[in-house]
Amino acid sequence: MAAGAVALGEPSDIAKDGVAIFTQVNAATSEAAKEEALVGCKSMNASDTSKSLCKIVATFENQCVAEAMDPVSGTPGFGWAMARDSNTSREQALANCRDTAGPTRQSACVVDSRALWCDGSAR
Repeated sequence: MAAGAVALGEPSDIAKDGVAIFTQVNAATSEAAKEEALVGCKSMNASDTSKSLCKIVATFENQCVAEAMDPVSGTPGFGWAMARDSNTSREQALANCRDTAGPTRQSACVVDSRALWCDGSAR
């Protein structure tokens, strides 16, 4: 059985503190996925504020998760999404990032190739 989880540490001021997020896929159990995601989130190269807020925000099976962000430090653009396929999760993550990026930074949001994961049979 494939199981996945997303752990997120999202402070109120992303532009100042950044964000910590970790997605675990293809774990043996849902509990294992949650544990691994939480450990990964708290181990990210992120601010102590972001890491201290890490919590499980989603569990899933046979889904894809994408993260989108504005790659420039000190900007608020960030979004993530989960969907049945990689294209849908990518598009939803970009839309969520654009919603937080502000009018002058919406076009800067990107999904890095290392920020897209699929679990089980999802593609």
